[in-house]
Amino acid sequence: MSHARLRINYRVFTVFLVVGFVMLASAAAVVLGGGQARLRASFGDHLGNVADQTAANVDSYVFRRAIETAILAAVPEVRRGAAAASATASGPALTRQQDEEWQRTRKVPAALAGLFTNEASRFLSEVTRNDPTYRELLLADRHGRLVAASAMTSDYNQADEEWFTRTIQGGASGRMQVGGVTWDESAGTWALEISVPVEEAAASGLVGVLKAVVDVREIVATVAAVRLGATGDATLVEDDGAMVLSAARPVARAQFFAADLLRERLQAATREPQGPIHFAASTADGEPRLVGVGLSQLRASYPHLKWIVAVSQAESELFAPVRYQLWSLLAVLGLMAIAVLGLALWFSLRLAAPGPVEDLHLVEHPKVETIDDESV
Repeated sequence: MSHARLRINYRVFTVFLVVGFVMLASAAAVVLGGGQARLRASFGDHLGNVADQTAANVDSYVFRRAIETAILAAVPEVRRGAAAASATASGPALTRQQDEEWQRTRKVPAALAGLFTNEASRFLSEVTRNDPTYRELLLADRHGRLVAASAMTSDYNQADEEWFTRTIQGGASGRMQVGGVTWDESAGTWALEISVPVEEAAASGLVGVLKAVVDVREIVATVAAVRLGATGDATLVEDDGAMVLSAARPVARAQFFAADLLRERLQAATREPQGPIHFAASTADGEPRLVGVGLSQLRASYPHLKWIVAVSQAESELFAPVRYQLWSLLAVLGLMAIAVLGLALWFSLRLAAPGPVEDLHLVEHPKVETIDDESV
């Protein structure tokens, strides 16, 4: 008996194997891409929520210090000192002369002796001693002349300072102002300037302005406290992309690494309000990062403070655990596919093997006699 031998077409087998591998890789890429997109959206929402919470903490600190400064401006010693100085006649020429002598000699002119020893200065000095975050407190009358201060200042005439003009231009009673984070020459530190109008106790007229220079270390601590993994951090920026504070230290007008995308997202959010703002961007070194954005509410009270908290983290760190699991799963599936193909090949070769060559003959048994002598 002859049998047709089944032969495996290895070329066809190889083609199907390659096509199957390509299909598996394509499916894995589609699944991985879709999964990463969903993860990016989820992680982005999380970073946006963290940024919103950090911005709320920064707002809370600034509002609290503004209220505390307003309370200081209402202290009787401060009110009496500002009212008495505002009632003193002094022409612009004399004020200018005293200011020039002050800046030239770095000493208090003889005509102003007692400026740092009056009751208002003693009170302000005591406040700065008890609360070191107040780096400087100074009081100017409604004409801009220095009335009292916690320590020596860089000049005498405050009428040309931006914080003074903004405060007294707020109306008959003035308006509280909070400046940005700047380098204060008098205090010699990065600080937040808060200026509060001082009103006379008897009437509601403006008699002076109290300026507080507040150390930004607490704001830096709030921003630096945001640590997400090994690469996640927060930055306080303005809406034009200029950095205000980083997690490490204050910075001077440096640009956020994703300033252009930040402006685009803010404009889009203004046109169509949405949930947490987040986007993907790359650093100057080419590192992909995911950025979440939180808007400060200070702009509602102080329009020039358009602060934003940006929390970013490297995508490689965010997706590392999930990518490891996905690639491990794909590796297991690939090994299982190879094992199944190997077993299928082995069994197909075994089944295709020819049967025994020898012919099997039936053995004829002898006739069996029965009792009735009848053959069976």
